[in-house]
Amino acid sequence: MNGSTAAEALEELLGDADDPGNPHGFAAAVARDNRDRAPDATAAALRATGFHLNYLPPELGGSFTGFADNLTLVRTAARRDLAVMPATMFSVTAATCLRLHGSPQQQWWAAGLLAADGAIGFALSEEEHGSDLLANTTRLEPSPDGDGWLLTGRKWMVGLGGSCDSAYVVARTGERGPGAFTAVLADLTDPATADRFRRGRRVPATGMRGIDFAHLEFDRFPVPPHAVVGRPGEALEAAVKAQQIVRVMSCAGSLGCADTALRVTLDFAAARRQGRGPLLAAGYPRRELALAAAALLAADATALAAARGLHRAPEVFSVWGCAAKHVVAEAVSDLMARCAGVLSTRAVLRDEGPGGGIFQKTARDAALVRVVDTSTVANLRSFTGQLPALAAAADAAAAPDAATPAVFDLAAPLPPFDITGLDLNARGRDPVTAEAAPLAARLAEGTEPGLAQDAVTTAVVAELAAALRDLPREVAAAGRDTEALTDLAERVAWLHSAGCCLLLWWHNRDVPLYEGKPGATGWLGAVLAYLLSRADGTDPRRRAGALSPALDTALALRGGHRLFSLVPVRLAPPRPSARPHQGEPCPPQT
Repeated sequence: MNGSTAAEALEELLGDADDPGNPHGFAAAVARDNRDRAPDATAAALRATGFHLNYLPPELGGSFTGFADNLTLVRTAARRDLAVMPATMFSVTAATCLRLHGSPQQQWWAAGLLAADGAIGFALSEEEHGSDLLANTTRLEPSPDGDGWLLTGRKWMVGLGGSCDSAYVVARTGERGPGAFTAVLADLTDPATADRFRRGRRVPATGMRGIDFAHLEFDRFPVPPHAVVGRPGEALEAAVKAQQIVRVMSCAGSLGCADTALRVTLDFAAARRQGRGPLLAAGYPRRELALAAAALLAADATALAAARGLHRAPEVFSVWGCAAKHVVAEAVSDLMARCAGVLSTRAVLRDEGPGGGIFQKTARDAALVRVVDTSTVANLRSFTGQLPALAAAADAAAAPDAATPAVFDLAAPLPPFDITGLDLNARGRDPVTAEAAPLAARLAEGTEPGLAQDAVTTAVVAELAAALRDLPREVAAAGRDTEALTDLAERVAWLHSAGCCLLLWWHNRDVPLYEGKPGATGWLGAVLAYLLSRADGTDPRRRAGALSPALDTALALRGGHRLFSLVPVRLAPPRPSARPHQGEPCPPQT
């Protein structure tokens, strides 16, 4: 079952999200959120389908078929309530670490625990050090009796820390450098060691309410030899590689929130009257919604490209994964602000307004998923050191990778994911810009057909070509200035996303993307205009004229009751009495 089919089956199972009587709908999600309750009923319904094992490969008893399928399936569930992700998938980081360097016995033990609805916490961060992982102090020392180890220290904000059965804990075994850390699987259910660790109180967060984040404190906690994961000193490497995958998977949560936020705002703007027509037809709200739509389409294409890219080029995801995470999270944050401007007071109501208060919940949830795996700045700084090598390769006009077209051709089959291909350094390779830069130049010059009838999109493609051409010079000018390089990493992320969007359009010109006409360029011009504005650090409002096709695309998908996605997904059929008023049709404006 592919991602589209599986997502549609899930929609049918969970029913109309707008139905106030649906336990898996928006009203129920808001009611739970207001009481700080976890989505137990929805999580149970998802587990019954095997959803909670969607990230485990079949050889470990899971249902994983590919990251693109996973992205589509998870965002479809998350659009109802983001809290279903941690309720069913918070063990993904620990499980991925075990796949990277755990023994076969440890991997099978973890798979069995997860299949039985157990959970494995990922205990890496420490409150005093944040993203400065090399400063962590939780220590793993040899037991005096020579039989195993003793774990001492405090881990901060462990997902499901209040209820997890086990924890993958990264602890210090050396004095300096990334090789000074080793991982262990701590069994938190053994009564014999209960007095050697403590679960801290549940730490409430503004988003994903009802999910327990808790600190874990260990005091000479005994760890048997068989619980050490991999070789001593390789824990940080495994954790960093695992997070390359988790960053991409977290995009599903951001997209789920964004889909609901934009959908309820469009419903409101279509039904709300301003003067003689709907609010949707008025200049300011229409412009803001066009910006929000462009942000969502850009985030959607970026996430899908990254999900497919993991199968073809996992070795470059120390850059690609970080870039995708940044663009998706920041574009969704922008979408929330634009929609809030249109909703005005209704954007801050907890149980009134569009969707019974669902907008306010999705905004809180999106803000949390934006930083739940790493801070925005730490994410960017994680690849600033690679910018000179990437720039050198771009300056040398490296030949496009022959495997890249298969990433962007949505009909092309992908190889099975090879987790051993993940690397800590992309070594100067960027398959996206290596193909997108010369393609953009040819399209802008008119030597490649496809844009002749669209002057707006031709102009923004020419801007993209110039921006990619100038990147090596900008990197050289930044030198070793840390702040300048961080700002440049952000620019690289937005341009990388623009390259992904261009390549997705180019390799699928013969099929109807976003259910439009084959080869249509309106959506492409809109998302490129948005992304180039973000890359330049300017307000996309300045390009309002180029952004209108994004809103037309979103309105068409909304009218067809489809997910706002390149991958076509029909949403659950609405109950006529439950569906919010759709308002008058609002034709595209030129």
